[in-house]
Amino acid sequence: MTDGADTLRLEGTLSIREVAELESRYRDRFDGPTPPATVSLADVESGDSSALALLLEWQSRARRKDRQIEFEQPPESLRVIARLTGVAPLLGWVEEDSNASTEKVPS
Repeated sequence: MTDGADTLRLEGTLSIREVAELESRYRDRFDGPTPPATVSLADVESGDSSALALLLEWQSRARRKDRQIEFEQPPESLRVIARLTGVAPLLGWVEEDSNASTEKVPS
C-alpha cells in the first residue's frame, strides 16, 4: 500500500484481517483535516463486505470534513457486493454498474 498527498493506493486482498490493519494504519489520515481525495483500488485483487464497510466509513469521515473521496477502479468482487447490497451509488460506482447485465430470476 502506497500513498501520496492526495491519493491513497491499496493493493492485495481486502478481507477482515487486512481491513482492521488498514483502519488502524490510516485512522489519523482520515480523521485529520485533509483526508485523501482519491483511493485507488486498481491493485486490489479482491475484497469482501468488510472492505466495503471500511470504504463507507472513510467516506463518512471525509464528508464530516466537507471532502469527497473518489474510489477508483474497484475490483469486480467489490462491485458485485456493492451492487447486491445497494451501496454502489453511495461509493460513486453507479456508472460502472449501470452497464452490468440484469438477469431476470425465474419465479
